[in-house]
Amino acid sequence: MRNVFVDMKAYLEPIILIAAIIIGSLSALVYSLPASIIDYSIIAMLCCLFFNVSIDHLLRGAKNKKYLSIAWAVNFLLLPTIAFMILSTFVDQSSMLFVGLIFYLVAPCTDWFLGFTKLANGDVDLNCALLPINLLSQILLLPLYLFLFTSRNTHIEVDTFFNLLLHWVLYPFLFGQCIRYICAKISSALLGKCTVIAERGMVLALAVLVFSIFNNNIQSLIGNLSILPITLLVVLCFFLSVYFLGEFISKKAVLARSEKASLIITSSARNTPLMLAISVGLFPNETVIQLVLILGMLIEFPHLILLSFLLRK
Repeated sequence: MRNVFVDMKAYLEPIILIAAIIIGSLSALVYSLPASIIDYSIIAMLCCLFFNVSIDHLLRGAKNKKYLSIAWAVNFLLLPTIAFMILSTFVDQSSMLFVGLIFYLVAPCTDWFLGFTKLANGDVDLNCALLPINLLSQILLLPLYLFLFTSRNTHIEVDTFFNLLLHWVLYPFLFGQCIRYICAKISSALLGKCTVIAERGMVLALAVLVFSIFNNNIQSLIGNLSILPITLLVVLCFFLSVYFLGEFISKKAVLARSEKASLIITSSARNTPLMLAISVGLFPNETVIQLVLILGMLIEFPHLILLSFLLRK
């Protein structure tokens, strides 16, 4: 049941998000939601996201240390470097657009990329093992990326950042994992049902978050739509680099076909929900960053669908 929903989510989520953008923008003409809705939807989204992070998956695929090592090096060493090089070529480093694209490009997905891994005939167990690794690595490395790549135009207090991680990442993670542990202790059937509910809950919470952002900030977002062409250019250059890099590394490392598909998918999918939550906490008044993340997500979904069928051939 969960696999069916994950597969469908790959197609339905962009439609739901586009609807949330349109309805949120139009509803702003009539009524503005309380800004606190954004915070509540972020917390709900993260609790659902972290509920579906299974530590067991790490042990299941951890035997393939070769793949996990390559995937980690690609996601957290090569791709951030490539992202910075592309951005430095096309985007003013002193702009909030640069910061928003750094948020989008440096964090690999920890959720829906499994659905695309399956669509691409990749090794789902291997990428399941990457879930906790990707999550922990991006949380620990994000301050370093922000310092190295955006220190020219942003000043983030270390205390502020880790206080944000404590309240908006660690607490939702502990809550989600506690509920998961209780469900697993009761029965595996209950855990399976709750997993589906959490998947749907995350989509719903993300839709409410996008709806609220556009409802509260539509004038500012409309004023910044000029960033759409450069965002599209940077994201497409990044995705093309990811594909050819994945092909090259897979050939040199003699990866199996399923491993190559898994590597390219995990390298292409970005963790927009978590980065959206962190960026709102760090830069609540910089709507450009949130707009970039949402635009990146909308570009990413059709790309991943096409990529999955290309890898499947």
